[in-house]
Amino acid sequence: MQRIGPLLLLALLASPLEAAVAGGNAGAGTGHSDYRAIAGGSFRSAVRFEEANGSVPVASYALMERPVSNAQFAAFVQRQPQWRRDRVPAVFSSPGYLGQWQAPDVPGDGVDPQAAVVQVNWYAADAYCREQQARLPTFLEWEYAAAADATHHDARSDPRRRMRLVNDGTPQALDALPGAPANVHGVHGLHGANWEWSADFASLLGEGDRRGQDDGQLLRFCGATALDFNDPGDYGVVKRFVVLSALQPGTTLGNLGFRCARSQP
Repeated sequence: MQRIGPLLLLALLASPLEAAVAGGNAGAGTGHSDYRAIAGGSFRSAVRFEEANGSVPVASYALMERPVSNAQFAAFVQRQPQWRRDRVPAVFSSPGYLGQWQAPDVPGDGVDPQAAVVQVNWYAADAYCREQQARLPTFLEWEYAAAADATHHDARSDPRRRMRLVNDGTPQALDALPGAPANVHGVHGLHGANWEWSADFASLLGEGDRRGQDDGQLLRFCGATALDFNDPGDYGVVKRFVVLSALQPGTTLGNLGFRCARSQP
């Protein structure tokens, strides 16, 4: 009997969801969070992909204004109960998946419903965005948006800001502070207390695939293996790169959430 891989099974799981969208039921999940249009342009990433040490084009896209919240994800698992922690297929399950919630489909009184949902693995994050007729952003799209501050589209040359980005992924992060403003795109929290999944996180691995299983190869996107940094002093990007490149698709962390993106026509 041929083994069904995790990605094929994910596609099979998504089939009923896609049928519901085609049937006109997608509206129940599309209005939760505003998306901000981000005009594309030429961008020099801090990460060197396949020796591309110059500027690369970034197509225009839209990004969720804020990360997906506990309330939004709770509504999702109620609509798609196969993603409850007590029903998720074993191939997609992982220790800690939604373990902070009081019940499999309810965050509970001890969890802020408006706070970013964490302890969600890549499979579930990808499924959520698909239901929203969206997708996870690429690493480059996240970096492009995260280069901005409240007044500049590219604030990476500010040395004081760079040093503050060392705190990314912690409660002391720049965007985790009370009253932190949106960046110039109108997006909040890109340098916040939580890391965020990217669609192509697996392509951030170097030549040595640390997973040692089929998933690592299957999840590579276009062979875009990051080999070096164009700007190792861009601490927020480098730190996020190191974290994401160490993950497996089933990983859950107490400071790992996600937001969705949409390609522009």
